[in-house]
Amino acid sequence: MEINLTPIVSQNEQVFKWNKDEIKTYFEAQLEKYKGLVVTEDNYKEMVSAKNEIVKYRTTLDKFCKEKKRELKRPIELFEEEVNEVLKVVYDAEKPLAEQIKYFDEKEVQAKTETINKFIEKMVEKYNVRAEYAEQLQRDKRWLNKTAKMKDIETSIEGMMIEIAKRQQSDDDYKQILAEKKGMIEFVVDTCNQQYDLVTPIGFQECWLTVKDMPLDQAREVINAKFTERSEMELAAKQSIETNHFENEVKEVGEVSECATVKVFNLNNEELNDVIAFLEMRGYEYEV
Repeated sequence: MEINLTPIVSQNEQVFKWNKDEIKTYFEAQLEKYKGLVVTEDNYKEMVSAKNEIVKYRTTLDKFCKEKKRELKRPIELFEEEVNEVLKVVYDAEKPLAEQIKYFDEKEVQAKTETINKFIEKMVEKYNVRAEYAEQLQRDKRWLNKTAKMKDIETSIEGMMIEIAKRQQSDDDYKQILAEKKGMIEFVVDTCNQQYDLVTPIGFQECWLTVKDMPLDQAREVINAKFTERSEMELAAKQSIETNHFENEVKEVGEVSECATVKVFNLNNEELNDVIAFLEMRGYEYEV
């Protein structure tokens, strides 16, 4: 439908003229005397007064400009108010239709969204994608546009779902390999603990954190080296303790031999037997 009536301006009052040339000539004549002035300590006050006189010209012109701008702006504001009054007639006719059209558009979007969701569920089932991976599907807002065809949307969704399924399978394969490797490492650690018979056994977690990202052969070498190192440390500690214990025993025996030498005289056989029995009972060394 064509609009046969076109808005026109019947009276244009935007042409604005003022005595610019007259004012400019007057200002130039009045301000000529201030050109070339030099401020010194002696004439400082006079120069301040001169500057204030110059400012009066600027203030007068600024005031005139602001007043006229307000006067010129008012017709534009009145024009906008009149246009808005007419536009209200348009809005009153447009709004009821717009609201109803919006209702049907939203209904169409909802129906399309449900169709898309059902197709996504179909693809999830087709490619055996678990929920945590299905959530990785990136929905495109443009799918809900009127111009977006379901065939193109379905092609896009299936392509993304195939990639997600591959990612899921890759993650599952890695977890399976890791689980199998974990079992092998547990076996290696248990075997080494039995073989080395350590006083302080090495736990699985202590090894796993170090070797989980290594090839299995390298992991075995690292674990064996760890057990060998622990075994050598325990052996060195044991030897050190035994050496210290032996030295302490020798020291104690030496102290006893120096401090407990006793000679007994003039004993009859019965008394001698009593002394010998006492010494043997206490574990003392003696000579008769």
